[in-house]
Amino acid sequence: MGIFGELGFLDISKLLLKISDLSGFLDHSLKGHNLRVAAISSILAQDISYSKEFLKKVLIASIFHDIGILFQKKVEQKELLFRESSEGTKAIHLHAFLGYELFKRYPKFKEVALAIRDHHRNYSEFLKNPGKYSYTGQIIHLADRIDIFVMNRIKLGWDFPKILFYLKEKLSVSKGRIFDPVLVEILINRYFDKEAFWFYLYTDREEYVEELILSLISNLDLSYKIKEVLQVVDIFGFIIDFKSPFTATHSSGVAQTAAHLSSILGFSPEEVRKMKIAGFLHDIGKIYIPLEILEKPGRLTESEFFIMKSHVFHTYMILKESIGDIDIVKWASYHHEKLNGEGYPFKLKAEELPIGSRIMAVADAFTALTEDRPYKKGIPPEKTVQILEELAQKNALDKRVVYVLKKNLSSINTSKEKVQEKAKELYDRMRQIAYSGEFN
Repeated sequence: MGIFGELGFLDISKLLLKISDLSGFLDHSLKGHNLRVAAISSILAQDISYSKEFLKKVLIASIFHDIGILFQKKVEQKELLFRESSEGTKAIHLHAFLGYELFKRYPKFKEVALAIRDHHRNYSEFLKNPGKYSYTGQIIHLADRIDIFVMNRIKLGWDFPKILFYLKEKLSVSKGRIFDPVLVEILINRYFDKEAFWFYLYTDREEYVEELILSLISNLDLSYKIKEVLQVVDIFGFIIDFKSPFTATHSSGVAQTAAHLSSILGFSPEEVRKMKIAGFLHDIGKIYIPLEILEKPGRLTESEFFIMKSHVFHTYMILKESIGDIDIVKWASYHHEKLNGEGYPFKLKAEELPIGSRIMAVADAFTALTEDRPYKKGIPPEKTVQILEELAQKNALDKRVVYVLKKNLSSINTSKEKVQEKAKELYDRMRQIAYSGEFN
């Protein structure tokens, strides 16, 4: 049954850890930071509330708190986040606002969105209007600044007792103005003298932080309805696509096309949702592909194409580790396999390819061929179907799936274009905010 229970719920705990890990790969300034902030935030939160719903929101918001950095291109904008003197400036809120823009679209994650937006608000500002600003943001704010303070001094070669001495001094003079005094007192009185607290976080062993996070997660129920999980993977699919403007709406288009095809082919509503999840995540491995290859205007060299082909293997490994449902893993990871065994990267043959993987292959090819890319203009849908029919005749694609696409071309293409238009609107808005630095 995998991680989908009888009532259609999905445990996203491992997926959250993987998203944090991949965020660190996309932007090395985030490496380890999100998890450490999540650990500190969650520990502090447990000391002020026993509400599991509250603790879940703190955990999710802290893991995603810097997700907006992935949309910022200007180096000076990112550097602000690691300067302790930049607190209180408007520019430091840019990445927080970008993260808020991503999450605010979903009612289930409204409070997460607000916490992300407010995680650089000083306590004095929070006190002026506590009904407007998120208190969860205050918890993350303290955890974030602690990690920045400690890591900056580790890089300077300070020994840890010296770091803790000056950290305590900074917190003591800043409480009530920059930080919530209650949270500061909890940290100083309950955790400052616990060596294990700091060893978990700052011993160059990332697995220690992950172990700490997993122990905190074990007390929570991070199972969400599949409809709600779709919102998380939609966000991450958007982050994957945002890496290049030429693929800005690809994952949403593939997800919608695959879901539409699977519905016509008799999949149950839950299986259709799983197909949509697989569609959003099918190109997650492209995170590891250099941008110069993704956006190359001409034909890839043999060496470059070899690297490009690795993205589906990365997708397979990422999802195998973080998504326990084998259907989603196969449907997402096998979209470049062919029925004749000449696909990649596993060279699977027809009998090894489930119908979900065959649907995904057609959905990916149809979406890619109709999109503009650096090296070509998009092909009209009718011409694209002709190309897919030729591939089906060569036993590369499933004939029945291609036939269903052809028979329902108008409705499938219309639904694809509709979701891609919405994705492009968000892409253009995020890009405009990220590049201009202007937001309210």
